[in-house]
Amino acid sequence: MTEGDPVLIGVDAGLTNVTVTAFDGTGDDLATASEPTPTVETPPDRDEQDHDRLWETVGETVAAVIEALEVTPSAVAAVGVAGHGHGLYGLDADGTAVCGIKSTDSRAIGVLEEHRSDVADAVADRLGWQPFGADPLSLLVWLAEHDPATYDRLDTVLFAKDVLTHRLTGERSTDPTEGSVFYGPDAEYDREVFELLDIPAAFETLPPVTSSTDACGTVTSEAAARTGLPEGTPVATGFHDVAACALGAGLTAPGDGLAILGTWGQSVAVLDSPADGSGGLPRRYLDGWIRYKGLRAGAACVEWFTENYGADWHREARERDVDPHTVYEETIADVPPGSNGVVFHPFLNGSTDDPTSTGGFFGLRMDHTAAQMLRSIYEGVAVAQTDALSELAPELDSIRLTGGGARSDEWARMFADIADRPVTVPAERETGALGAALCGGVAAGVYPDAERAVARTVEPARRYEPNPDVEATYRTLETAFSQAADGMRAPWETLKSLREMSQHEE
Repeated sequence: MTEGDPVLIGVDAGLTNVTVTAFDGTGDDLATASEPTPTVETPPDRDEQDHDRLWETVGETVAAVIEALEVTPSAVAAVGVAGHGHGLYGLDADGTAVCGIKSTDSRAIGVLEEHRSDVADAVADRLGWQPFGADPLSLLVWLAEHDPATYDRLDTVLFAKDVLTHRLTGERSTDPTEGSVFYGPDAEYDREVFELLDIPAAFETLPPVTSSTDACGTVTSEAAARTGLPEGTPVATGFHDVAACALGAGLTAPGDGLAILGTWGQSVAVLDSPADGSGGLPRRYLDGWIRYKGLRAGAACVEWFTENYGADWHREARERDVDPHTVYEETIADVPPGSNGVVFHPFLNGSTDDPTSTGGFFGLRMDHTAAQMLRSIYEGVAVAQTDALSELAPELDSIRLTGGGARSDEWARMFADIADRPVTVPAERETGALGAALCGGVAAGVYPDAERAVARTVEPARRYEPNPDVEATYRTLETAFSQAADGMRAPWETLKSLREMSQHEE
Protein backbone atom coordinates (compact mmCIF):
# COMPACT_ATOMS: atom_id res chain seq x y z
CA MET A 1 0.00 0.00 0.00
CA THR A 2 1.04 3.58 -0.48
CA GLU A 3 1.22 6.47 1.96
CA GLY A 4 -2.26 7.81 2.67
CA ASP A 5 -4.13 4.60 1.83
CA PRO A 6 -6.68 3.73 4.53
CA VAL A 7 -6.18 0.84 6.94
CA LEU A 8 -9.26 -0.98 8.20
CA ILE A 9 -9.22 -3.11 11.36
CA GLY A 10 -11.57 -6.09 11.66
CA VAL A 11 -12.15 -7.75 15.02
CA ASP A 12 -13.77 -11.22 15.02
CA ALA A 13 -14.44 -12.36 18.61
CA GLY A 14 -15.63 -15.94 18.19
CA LEU A 15 -16.34 -18.63 20.72
CA THR A 16 -12.95 -20.28 20.10
CA ASN A 17 -10.58 -17.52 18.99
CA VAL A 18 -10.28 -13.75 18.85
CA THR A 19 -8.84 -12.78 15.47
CA VAL A 20 -7.85 -9.24 14.50
CA THR A 21 -6.74 -8.38 10.98
CA ALA A 22 -5.69 -5.12 9.35
CA PHE A 23 -6.69 -4.72 5.69
CA ASP A 24 -5.94 -2.15 3.06
CA GLY A 25 -8.72 -0.69 0.92
CA THR A 26 -8.52 -3.54 -1.60
CA GLY A 27 -8.96 -6.22 1.07
CA ASP A 28 -5.35 -7.36 1.22
CA ASP A 29 -4.09 -8.48 4.65
CA LEU A 30 -1.54 -6.16 6.20
CA ALA A 31 -1.19 -7.82 9.61
CA THR A 32 -3.12 -10.35 11.67
CA ALA A 33 -3.05 -11.79 15.16
CA SER A 34 -5.14 -14.37 16.97
CA GLU A 35 -5.53 -15.47 20.56
CA PRO A 36 -7.74 -18.10 22.20
CA THR A 37 -10.99 -16.65 23.48
CA PRO A 38 -10.75 -16.60 27.29
CA THR A 39 -12.76 -19.18 29.19
CA VAL A 40 -14.37 -19.22 32.62
CA GLU A 41 -14.67 -22.26 34.87
CA THR A 42 -18.38 -22.97 35.31
CA PRO A 43 -20.73 -25.82 36.27
CA PRO A 44 -21.46 -28.38 33.50
CA ASP A 45 -24.59 -26.68 32.13
CA ARG A 46 -23.07 -23.18 32.15
CA ASP A 47 -20.76 -21.43 29.71
CA GLU A 48 -19.95 -17.85 30.60
CA GLN A 49 -17.61 -15.05 29.59
CA ASP A 50 -15.89 -12.46 31.74
CA HIS A 51 -16.25 -9.02 30.14
CA ASP A 52 -12.92 -7.77 31.47
CA ARG A 53 -10.95 -10.79 30.30
CA LEU A 54 -12.58 -10.69 26.86
CA TRP A 55 -11.74 -6.99 26.51
CA GLU A 56 -8.19 -7.61 27.73
CA THR A 57 -7.69 -10.31 25.09
CA VAL A 58 -9.15 -8.16 22.32
CA GLY A 59 -7.12 -5.14 23.42
CA GLU A 60 -3.87 -7.12 23.39
CA THR A 61 -4.65 -8.66 20.00
CA VAL A 62 -5.51 -5.30 18.43
CA ALA A 63 -2.32 -3.83 19.92
CA ALA A 64 -0.26 -6.65 18.37
CA VAL A 65 -1.72 -5.89 14.94
CA ILE A 66 -1.13 -2.14 15.29
CA GLU A 67 2.48 -2.79 16.30
CA ALA A 68 3.01 -5.06 13.29
CA LEU A 69 1.72 -2.52 10.77
CA GLU A 70 4.34 -0.99 8.50
CA VAL A 71 2.45 2.30 8.47
CA THR A 72 1.72 4.74 11.25
CA PRO A 73 -1.37 4.03 13.39
CA SER A 74 -2.85 7.31 12.13
CA ALA A 75 -3.51 5.50 8.83
CA VAL A 76 -6.25 3.48 10.56
CA ALA A 77 -9.51 4.80 9.10
CA ALA A 78 -12.00 2.67 11.02
CA VAL A 79 -12.65 -0.40 13.14
CA GLY A 80 -15.42 -2.96 12.75
CA VAL A 81 -16.36 -5.65 15.26
CA ALA A 82 -18.03 -9.06 14.94
CA GLY A 83 -18.79 -11.54 17.69
CA HIS A 84 -20.66 -14.72 18.44
CA GLY A 85 -24.42 -14.38 18.46
CA HIS A 86 -27.10 -15.24 20.99
CA GLY A 87 -26.27 -15.80 24.64
CA LEU A 88 -26.95 -12.89 26.97
CA TYR A 89 -24.56 -10.11 27.96
CA GLY A 90 -25.65 -7.22 30.14
CA LEU A 91 -24.57 -4.07 31.97
CA ASP A 92 -26.00 -2.28 34.97
CA ALA A 93 -26.72 1.45 35.05
CA ASP A 94 -23.08 2.22 35.92
CA GLY A 95 -21.71 0.16 33.03
CA THR A 96 -20.57 -2.73 35.24
CA ALA A 97 -20.93 -6.22 33.81
CA VAL A 98 -24.00 -8.06 35.09
CA CYS A 99 -23.83 -11.25 33.04
CA GLY A 100 -21.89 -12.77 30.18
CA ILE A 101 -23.68 -15.95 29.10
CA LYS A 102 -22.40 -17.55 25.91
CA SER A 103 -24.43 -19.20 23.18
CA THR A 104 -23.11 -22.61 24.22
CA ASP A 105 -24.74 -22.35 27.68
CA SER A 106 -27.52 -24.88 28.29
CA ARG A 107 -29.09 -23.79 31.59
CA ALA A 108 -32.23 -22.45 29.90
CA ILE A 109 -32.89 -25.31 27.47
CA GLY A 110 -36.57 -26.19 27.78
CA VAL A 111 -37.38 -23.26 30.08
CA LEU A 112 -40.15 -21.98 27.81
CA GLU A 113 -41.69 -25.41 27.34
CA GLU A 114 -41.52 -26.18 31.04
CA HIS A 115 -42.75 -22.88 32.42
CA ARG A 116 -44.28 -21.03 29.48
CA SER A 117 -45.62 -23.84 27.29
CA ASP A 118 -48.89 -21.97 26.82
CA VAL A 119 -47.12 -19.04 25.15
CA ALA A 120 -44.10 -20.69 23.47
CA ASP A 121 -45.92 -21.16 20.16
CA ALA A 122 -47.33 -17.63 20.25
CA VAL A 123 -43.83 -16.23 20.84
CA ALA A 124 -42.40 -18.28 17.96
CA ASP A 125 -45.18 -17.09 15.65
CA ARG A 126 -44.39 -13.44 16.41
CA LEU A 127 -40.62 -13.85 16.16
CA GLY A 128 -40.50 -16.16 13.15
CA TRP A 129 -38.15 -18.53 15.00
CA GLN A 130 -38.32 -20.90 17.96
CA PRO A 131 -36.40 -19.89 21.11
CA PHE A 132 -34.03 -22.76 21.85
CA GLY A 133 -32.47 -22.15 25.26
CA ALA A 134 -29.21 -20.36 24.47
CA ASP A 135 -30.99 -17.34 23.03
CA PRO A 136 -31.40 -14.11 25.04
CA LEU A 137 -35.17 -14.47 25.52
CA SER A 138 -34.90 -17.93 27.08
CA LEU A 139 -32.03 -16.73 29.24
CA LEU A 140 -33.95 -13.65 30.40
CA VAL A 141 -36.86 -15.90 31.43
CA TRP A 142 -34.42 -18.18 33.25
CA LEU A 143 -32.82 -15.26 35.11
CA ALA A 144 -36.21 -13.85 36.11
CA GLU A 145 -37.17 -17.22 37.59
CA HIS A 146 -33.88 -18.53 39.00
CA ASP A 147 -31.65 -15.47 39.55
CA PRO A 148 -33.92 -12.47 40.09
CA ALA A 149 -31.12 -10.42 41.67
CA THR A 150 -29.15 -10.52 38.40
CA TYR A 151 -32.30 -9.93 36.35
CA ASP A 152 -33.17 -6.85 38.41
CA ARG A 153 -29.67 -5.36 37.94
CA LEU A 154 -29.89 -5.44 34.15
CA ASP A 155 -29.95 -1.97 32.66
CA THR A 156 -28.83 -2.78 29.10
CA VAL A 157 -28.94 -6.09 27.25
CA LEU A 158 -26.04 -6.53 24.82
CA PHE A 159 -24.43 -9.18 22.65
CA ALA A 160 -20.78 -10.25 22.68
CA LYS A 161 -19.57 -7.76 20.05
CA ASP A 162 -21.57 -4.98 21.71
CA VAL A 163 -19.52 -5.45 24.87
CA LEU A 164 -16.46 -4.68 22.75
CA THR A 165 -17.91 -1.67 20.93
CA HIS A 166 -18.95 -0.35 24.36
CA ARG A 167 -15.38 -0.75 25.64
CA LEU A 168 -14.02 0.93 22.50
CA THR A 169 -16.45 3.86 22.41
CA GLY A 170 -18.30 4.08 25.72
CA GLU A 171 -21.60 3.80 23.79
CA ARG A 172 -24.26 1.12 24.26
CA SER A 173 -25.86 -0.14 21.05
CA THR A 174 -26.40 -3.18 18.87
CA ASP A 175 -26.90 -3.78 15.16
CA PRO A 176 -29.91 -5.11 13.22
CA THR A 177 -28.56 -8.67 12.89
CA GLU A 178 -28.47 -8.98 16.67
CA GLY A 179 -31.39 -6.66 17.42
CA SER A 180 -33.70 -8.63 15.12
CA VAL A 181 -33.60 -11.46 17.66
CA PHE A 182 -36.28 -9.36 19.38
CA TYR A 183 -38.15 -8.23 16.24
CA GLY A 184 -41.81 -9.09 15.81
CA PRO A 185 -43.89 -9.02 12.64
CA ASP A 186 -43.29 -5.27 12.18
CA ALA A 187 -39.49 -5.72 12.02
CA GLU A 188 -38.88 -3.77 15.20
CA TYR A 189 -38.57 -4.57 18.91
CA ASP A 190 -41.76 -6.39 19.90
CA ARG A 191 -43.02 -5.48 23.36
CA GLU A 192 -45.76 -8.13 23.16
CA VAL A 193 -43.17 -10.95 23.15
CA PHE A 194 -41.80 -9.72 26.48
CA GLU A 195 -45.29 -9.43 27.92
CA LEU A 196 -46.18 -12.95 26.76
CA LEU A 197 -43.05 -14.26 28.49
CA ASP A 198 -43.87 -12.30 31.68
CA ILE A 199 -40.62 -10.31 31.49
CA PRO A 200 -41.98 -6.87 30.56
CA ALA A 201 -39.24 -5.02 32.46
CA ALA A 202 -36.59 -6.58 30.20
CA PHE A 203 -38.06 -4.76 27.20
CA GLU A 204 -36.79 -1.51 28.70
CA THR A 205 -33.22 -2.88 28.72
CA LEU A 206 -32.97 -3.30 24.95
CA PRO A 207 -30.24 -1.14 23.38
CA PRO A 208 -30.55 1.34 20.50
CA VAL A 209 -30.12 -0.26 17.07
CA THR A 210 -27.55 1.30 14.73
CA SER A 211 -26.93 0.09 11.19
CA SER A 212 -24.10 -2.42 10.91
CA THR A 213 -22.25 -0.12 8.51
CA ASP A 214 -22.72 3.06 10.57
CA ALA A 215 -20.43 4.26 13.33
CA CYS A 216 -21.78 3.63 16.82
CA GLY A 217 -19.08 5.90 18.28
CA THR A 218 -15.37 6.64 18.17
CA VAL A 219 -12.36 5.21 20.01
CA THR A 220 -12.01 6.80 23.46
CA SER A 221 -8.73 7.90 24.98
CA GLU A 222 -8.84 4.96 27.39
CA ALA A 223 -9.42 2.45 24.58
CA ALA A 224 -6.68 4.12 22.52
CA ALA A 225 -4.21 3.62 25.35
CA ARG A 226 -5.17 -0.06 25.62
CA THR A 227 -5.18 -0.93 21.91
CA GLY A 228 -2.86 1.52 20.13
CA LEU A 229 -5.78 2.68 17.93
CA PRO A 230 -5.88 6.43 17.34
CA GLU A 231 -8.33 8.25 19.58
CA GLY A 232 -11.38 9.36 17.61
CA THR A 233 -11.25 6.48 15.09
CA PRO A 234 -14.80 5.58 13.93
CA VAL A 235 -16.08 2.21 15.21
CA ALA A 236 -18.76 0.49 13.13
CA THR A 237 -21.57 -1.29 14.96
CA GLY A 238 -20.64 -4.45 13.06
CA PHE A 239 -22.28 -7.84 12.80
CA HIS A 240 -23.14 -11.13 14.39
CA ASP A 241 -20.18 -13.33 13.34
CA VAL A 242 -22.21 -15.40 10.85
CA ALA A 243 -23.31 -12.23 9.05
CA ALA A 244 -19.74 -10.89 9.12
CA CYS A 245 -18.52 -14.08 7.46
CA ALA A 246 -21.28 -13.72 4.87
CA LEU A 247 -20.20 -10.18 3.96
CA GLY A 248 -16.52 -11.13 3.99
CA ALA A 249 -17.29 -13.99 1.59
CA GLY A 250 -19.09 -11.60 -0.78
CA LEU A 251 -22.77 -12.25 -0.03
CA THR A 252 -24.88 -9.15 -0.66
CA ALA A 253 -27.83 -10.19 -2.84
CA PRO A 254 -30.78 -12.57 -2.53
CA GLY A 255 -29.83 -15.91 -4.06
CA ASP A 256 -26.35 -15.86 -2.50
CA GLY A 257 -25.57 -18.85 -0.29
CA LEU A 258 -22.70 -19.67 2.06
CA ALA A 259 -21.48 -22.83 3.75
CA ILE A 260 -19.03 -22.17 6.59
CA LEU A 261 -17.04 -25.36 7.02
CA GLY A 262 -15.38 -24.95 10.39
CA THR A 263 -15.34 -26.92 13.62
CA TRP A 264 -19.05 -26.15 13.57
CA GLY A 265 -20.79 -25.82 10.23
CA GLN A 266 -23.10 -22.98 9.25
CA SER A 267 -25.37 -22.72 6.23
CA VAL A 268 -26.41 -19.17 5.30
CA ALA A 269 -28.76 -17.76 2.65
CA VAL A 270 -29.49 -14.14 1.72
CA LEU A 271 -33.17 -13.30 1.22
CA ASP A 272 -35.33 -10.29 0.38
CA SER A 273 -37.72 -11.32 3.14
CA PRO A 274 -37.73 -14.07 5.77
CA ALA A 275 -40.89 -15.38 4.09
CA ASP A 276 -38.78 -16.31 1.05
CA GLY A 277 -37.26 -19.23 2.96
CA SER A 278 -37.86 -21.45 5.95
CA GLY A 279 -36.03 -23.11 8.80
CA GLY A 280 -33.01 -21.93 10.68
CA LEU A 281 -32.91 -18.47 12.21
CA PRO A 282 -33.96 -15.29 10.34
CA ARG A 283 -31.98 -12.10 10.95
CA ARG A 284 -31.82 -8.66 9.35
CA TYR A 285 -28.82 -8.27 7.03
CA LEU A 286 -27.94 -5.09 5.13
CA ASP A 287 -31.17 -4.08 3.33
CA GLY A 288 -32.63 -7.58 3.48
CA TRP A 289 -32.45 -10.72 5.58
CA ILE A 290 -30.43 -13.86 6.08
CA ARG A 291 -31.46 -17.26 7.34
CA TYR A 292 -28.81 -19.48 8.85
CA LYS A 293 -28.68 -22.94 10.37
CA GLY A 294 -25.87 -24.56 12.32
CA LEU A 295 -24.32 -28.02 12.19
CA ARG A 296 -22.87 -28.69 15.64
CA ALA A 297 -19.98 -30.75 14.27
CA GLY A 298 -18.62 -29.98 10.83
CA ALA A 299 -14.90 -30.36 10.24
CA ALA A 300 -14.74 -31.63 13.82
CA CYS A 301 -16.13 -34.95 12.55
CA VAL A 302 -13.00 -35.51 10.45
CA GLU A 303 -10.76 -34.62 13.38
CA TRP A 304 -12.67 -37.01 15.67
CA PHE A 305 -12.32 -39.94 13.26
CA THR A 306 -8.69 -39.37 12.31
CA GLU A 307 -7.56 -38.74 15.90
CA ASN A 308 -9.15 -41.98 17.06
CA TYR A 309 -8.73 -44.24 14.04
CA GLY A 310 -6.20 -42.57 11.76
CA ALA A 311 -2.86 -43.69 13.21
CA ASP A 312 -1.67 -45.00 9.84
CA TRP A 313 -2.45 -41.70 8.13
CA HIS A 314 -0.67 -39.74 10.84
CA ARG A 315 2.35 -42.02 10.55
CA GLU A 316 2.45 -41.52 6.78
CA ALA A 317 2.23 -37.75 7.23
CA ARG A 318 5.20 -37.78 9.62
CA GLU A 319 7.26 -39.97 7.31
CA ARG A 320 6.54 -37.71 4.32
CA ASP A 321 6.81 -34.52 6.40
CA VAL A 322 3.43 -33.26 5.16
CA ASP A 323 0.29 -31.99 6.86
CA PRO A 324 -2.01 -34.90 7.80
CA HIS A 325 -4.82 -33.27 5.83
CA THR A 326 -2.75 -33.80 2.69
CA VAL A 327 -2.90 -37.53 3.37
CA TYR A 328 -6.62 -37.40 4.14
CA GLU A 329 -7.20 -35.57 0.85
CA GLU A 330 -5.29 -38.16 -1.15
CA THR A 331 -7.09 -40.97 0.67
CA ILE A 332 -10.62 -39.80 -0.07
CA ALA A 333 -9.71 -38.89 -3.68
CA ASP A 334 -9.06 -42.61 -4.28
CA VAL A 335 -12.59 -43.54 -3.09
CA PRO A 336 -15.46 -43.19 -5.61
CA PRO A 337 -18.43 -40.92 -4.77
CA GLY A 338 -20.93 -42.69 -2.55
CA SER A 339 -18.19 -44.34 -0.45
CA ASN A 340 -19.22 -47.83 -1.56
CA GLY A 341 -22.59 -47.47 0.15
CA VAL A 342 -21.48 -46.06 3.51
CA VAL A 343 -23.54 -43.13 4.86
CA PHE A 344 -22.43 -40.98 7.80
CA HIS A 345 -24.57 -38.78 10.05
CA PRO A 346 -22.42 -35.89 11.37
CA PHE A 347 -24.46 -35.40 14.54
CA LEU A 348 -21.63 -36.07 16.98
CA ASN A 349 -22.78 -33.10 19.09
CA GLY A 350 -26.46 -33.56 18.33
CA SER A 351 -28.17 -31.26 15.85
CA THR A 352 -30.04 -27.99 15.96
CA ASP A 353 -33.15 -29.87 14.76
CA ASP A 354 -32.96 -32.64 17.35
CA PRO A 355 -30.61 -32.40 20.35
CA THR A 356 -31.01 -36.16 20.98
CA SER A 357 -29.59 -37.04 17.54
CA THR A 358 -26.26 -38.84 17.39
CA GLY A 359 -23.62 -39.51 14.77
CA GLY A 360 -23.33 -42.82 13.07
CA PHE A 361 -22.27 -44.90 10.08
CA PHE A 362 -24.95 -46.74 8.10
CA GLY A 363 -24.51 -49.49 5.56
CA LEU A 364 -21.24 -50.88 6.96
CA ARG A 365 -20.20 -54.35 5.80
CA MET A 366 -17.13 -56.51 6.36
CA ASP A 367 -15.50 -55.37 3.13
CA HIS A 368 -15.61 -51.65 3.91
CA THR A 369 -12.35 -49.84 4.55
CA ALA A 370 -11.23 -46.97 6.75
CA ALA A 371 -10.71 -44.88 3.59
CA GLN A 372 -14.33 -45.40 2.56
CA MET A 373 -15.50 -44.46 6.05
CA LEU A 374 -13.37 -41.32 5.94
CA ARG A 375 -14.84 -40.23 2.61
CA SER A 376 -18.34 -40.91 3.94
CA ILE A 377 -17.66 -38.41 6.74
CA TYR A 378 -16.74 -35.70 4.24
CA GLU A 379 -19.85 -36.55 2.22
CA GLY A 380 -22.14 -36.65 5.27
CA VAL A 381 -21.09 -33.17 6.38
CA ALA A 382 -21.60 -31.85 2.84
CA VAL A 383 -25.07 -33.43 2.60
CA ALA A 384 -26.11 -31.97 5.96
CA GLN A 385 -24.99 -28.45 5.04
CA THR A 386 -26.33 -28.42 1.48
CA ASP A 387 -29.67 -29.84 2.66
CA ALA A 388 -29.82 -26.99 5.17
CA LEU A 389 -29.18 -24.47 2.38
CA SER A 390 -32.02 -25.97 0.33
CA GLU A 391 -34.33 -25.60 3.32
CA LEU A 392 -33.27 -22.02 4.04
CA ALA A 393 -33.66 -20.85 0.43
CA PRO A 394 -34.80 -23.28 -2.27
CA GLU A 395 -33.61 -21.01 -5.09
CA LEU A 396 -29.90 -20.31 -4.64
CA ASP A 397 -27.81 -19.09 -7.55
CA SER A 398 -24.42 -20.06 -6.18
CA ILE A 399 -22.63 -21.05 -2.99
CA ARG A 400 -19.48 -19.72 -1.35
CA LEU A 401 -17.49 -22.06 0.86
CA THR A 402 -15.35 -20.76 3.73
CA GLY A 403 -13.77 -22.03 6.94
CA GLY A 404 -10.82 -24.34 7.46
CA GLY A 405 -12.48 -27.16 5.51
CA ALA A 406 -12.66 -24.97 2.40
CA ARG A 407 -8.93 -25.55 1.92
CA SER A 408 -9.78 -29.09 0.79
CA ASP A 409 -10.24 -29.38 -3.00
CA GLU A 410 -12.05 -32.69 -2.61
CA TRP A 411 -14.48 -31.33 -0.03
CA ALA A 412 -15.23 -28.21 -2.09
CA ARG A 413 -15.86 -30.40 -5.14
CA MET A 414 -18.26 -32.56 -3.09
CA PHE A 415 -20.23 -29.47 -2.09
CA ALA A 416 -20.61 -28.45 -5.74
CA ASP A 417 -21.62 -31.95 -6.82
CA ILE A 418 -24.07 -32.55 -3.96
CA ALA A 419 -25.62 -29.08 -4.13
CA ASP A 420 -25.65 -29.24 -7.95
CA ARG A 421 -24.55 -25.60 -8.02
CA PRO A 422 -21.26 -23.78 -8.60
CA VAL A 423 -19.16 -23.36 -5.46
CA THR A 424 -16.64 -20.55 -5.04
CA VAL A 425 -13.93 -20.39 -2.37
CA PRO A 426 -12.94 -16.78 -1.57
CA ALA A 427 -9.27 -15.86 -1.45
CA GLU A 428 -9.52 -14.34 2.06
CA ARG A 429 -9.58 -16.95 4.82
CA GLU A 430 -10.46 -14.56 7.67
CA THR A 431 -13.83 -13.68 6.21
CA GLY A 432 -15.32 -12.73 9.60
CA ALA A 433 -12.63 -10.15 10.23
CA LEU A 434 -12.92 -8.87 6.66
CA GLY A 435 -16.70 -8.51 6.97
CA ALA A 436 -16.27 -6.53 10.18
CA ALA A 437 -13.57 -4.35 8.60
CA LEU A 438 -15.79 -3.61 5.59
CA CYS A 439 -18.48 -2.35 7.97
CA GLY A 440 -15.86 0.04 9.31
CA GLY A 441 -14.87 1.04 5.79
CA VAL A 442 -18.43 2.00 4.88
CA ALA A 443 -18.86 3.84 8.20
CA ALA A 444 -15.70 5.88 7.50
CA GLY A 445 -16.61 6.63 3.88
CA VAL A 446 -13.88 4.46 2.36
CA TYR A 447 -16.65 2.73 0.40
CA PRO A 448 -20.07 4.19 -0.46
CA ASP A 449 -21.93 1.01 0.55
CA ALA A 450 -21.46 -2.66 1.39
CA GLU A 451 -22.05 -3.84 -2.17
CA ARG A 452 -19.22 -1.72 -3.56
CA ALA A 453 -17.02 -2.62 -0.61
CA VAL A 454 -17.41 -6.30 -1.55
CA ALA A 455 -16.86 -5.59 -5.24
CA ARG A 456 -13.53 -3.93 -4.41
CA THR A 457 -12.22 -6.42 -1.87
CA VAL A 458 -13.60 -9.95 -2.25
CA GLU A 459 -11.83 -12.12 -4.81
CA PRO A 460 -12.46 -15.79 -5.67
CA ALA A 461 -9.55 -18.16 -5.22
CA ARG A 462 -11.13 -21.29 -6.70
CA ARG A 463 -14.37 -22.23 -8.42
CA TYR A 464 -15.95 -25.67 -8.77
CA GLU A 465 -18.66 -26.65 -11.23
CA PRO A 466 -20.99 -29.57 -10.46
CA ASN A 467 -20.17 -32.83 -12.22
CA PRO A 468 -23.31 -34.22 -13.91
CA ASP A 469 -21.75 -37.71 -14.01
CA VAL A 470 -22.12 -38.11 -10.22
CA GLU A 471 -25.53 -36.45 -9.82
CA ALA A 472 -27.49 -39.71 -9.62
CA THR A 473 -25.07 -41.13 -7.04
CA TYR A 474 -25.39 -38.12 -4.79
CA ARG A 475 -29.20 -37.94 -5.11
CA THR A 476 -29.27 -41.55 -3.90
CA LEU A 477 -26.88 -40.68 -1.07
CA GLU A 478 -29.16 -37.81 0.00
CA THR A 479 -32.15 -40.16 0.04
CA ALA A 480 -30.29 -42.74 2.13
CA PHE A 481 -29.12 -39.98 4.50
CA SER A 482 -32.66 -38.69 5.13
CA GLN A 483 -34.20 -42.17 5.35
CA ALA A 484 -31.65 -43.15 7.99
CA ALA A 485 -32.41 -39.95 9.95
CA ASP A 486 -36.15 -40.60 9.82
CA GLY A 487 -35.66 -44.13 11.05
CA MET A 488 -33.37 -43.07 13.90
CA ARG A 489 -35.67 -40.61 15.65
CA ALA A 490 -37.07 -43.14 18.13
CA PRO A 491 -33.72 -44.91 18.64
CA TRP A 492 -32.05 -41.56 19.39
CA GLU A 493 -34.39 -41.12 22.36
CA THR A 494 -33.68 -44.67 23.52
CA LEU A 495 -29.94 -44.19 23.13
CA LYS A 496 -30.14 -41.02 25.19
CA SER A 497 -31.68 -43.01 28.04
CA LEU A 498 -29.06 -45.72 27.66
CA ARG A 499 -26.26 -43.15 27.77
CA GLU A 500 -27.68 -41.61 30.94
CA MET A 501 -27.99 -45.02 32.60
CA SER A 502 -24.46 -45.94 31.60
CA GLN A 503 -23.09 -42.66 33.00
CA HIS A 504 -25.00 -43.25 36.23
CA GLU A 505 -23.35 -46.67 36.57
CA GLU A 506 -19.94 -45.00 36.47
